[in-house]
Amino acid sequence: MRHLLLLCAGTVLVVLETTVAPFLAIHGARPDLVVVLVVLVGMLWGWRVAALVGLFIGFIEDACSGQFLGLFMLTRTVVGMGAGMSYARVFQDRVVVPVVLVFLGALAGGVLHVFLLSSFGVPVLLSVASFKTIVVQALYSAAFAPLLLKGMARLDLYMKRMAERRQAV
Repeated sequence: MRHLLLLCAGTVLVVLETTVAPFLAIHGARPDLVVVLVVLVGMLWGWRVAALVGLFIGFIEDACSGQFLGLFMLTRTVVGMGAGMSYARVFQDRVVVPVVLVFLGALAGGVLHVFLLSSFGVPVLLSVASFKTIVVQALYSAAFAPLLLKGMARLDLYMKRMAERRQAV
C-alpha cells in the first residue's frame, strides 16, 4: 500500500514538474520535486524503497520526456540509493539534515544528468553558468524539502495506524 501511494505521489509530482514548475523558474532553474521525494523516501524508508521509487518515477519521467529512455531512471535510482545509504550514517535531525541531504542529492543528480547527457553525445556546455544553474536548482529543490517531509511524515503515520488497526482486528 505504501509503495502504491508513493508511486501515485511521484506521478503527481511529475505532472506538477512538467506543468507548474516552468512558471516557478528562476534564471532557468526550477525545483526538482521528484528528487526531493526520492531523497526523502530514502531517508524515511531506506535505500531499497528509494531505489524502487526512483526507478519507477524515473521511468514515468522518461516516458513523458520522450528522449533518452533510462536517463531519469538511472539518475533517480542513484540519488535515492545514495540518500538512503548516507542518511543511516549521519546525525538525524528533523529539518536541517533533510534540507542539506536534498540539496546534495539534487546537486549530485544534476551533475550526473549532465554527465550522462554528454556521454550520450548531446552537446552540453560545461561552463560556470551551467554549474550555477545546477546549484540554484539544488537550492530551490531544498527549499521544498520541509513541505514534502511534513506530508510524507503524515503519510507514514497514517500507514502505521492502518497497520495497527489491521493487527487489532
